[in-house]
Amino acid sequence: MLFDQSRLEKSMQQLKDGDSSAFDVIYEETNRMVFYIVYPIVKDYGRAEDLTQDVFMKVYEKIHLYATPNSAKAWIAMIARNLALNEYKKLKREEIVDTDEADLLESDLPVRAETPLIDLAAKHLNEDEFTIVMLCVGEGFKRREVAKMLDLSPSGVTWKLDQALKKLRKIAEREQ
Repeated sequence: MLFDQSRLEKSMQQLKDGDSSAFDVIYEETNRMVFYIVYPIVKDYGRAEDLTQDVFMKVYEKIHLYATPNSAKAWIAMIARNLALNEYKKLKREEIVDTDEADLLESDLPVRAETPLIDLAAKHLNEDEFTIVMLCVGEGFKRREVAKMLDLSPSGVTWKLDQALKKLRKIAEREQ
């Protein structure tokens, strides 16, 4: 499905004006993008799914702060990144005292993925590379759209995408 910027912007304004039915369009247009931003930060599929839902709750709660000239994708991406970073910091602060509990928690965190591309990319790419590959290759966003979402230059996105794809090709060739 191709991304429709005007449809998203219109839905953001409708939600801001009190039309809660517009939320479905916002979610539909951006949920995968949000997941691809959150997942490489928390490095856990289940937590990333939960955080994706939290991002949309925050979008709904804070829609009054959305300023129309802003890009809706960039605003939602910023919320996603901030929530994921907060979750990551929280997880880093948590310490497990009981070693039996630690073993149990490790076994409760299965690594799942929708596609081999996600598996391979999550394992071998850094956070920025993963997000750019998933948005450009996985979702079909244009590089300039991804640049706006991630507050990067289009040439920076192009360079990072090329580097990430080269890495993935080398890894795929080695594994064959």
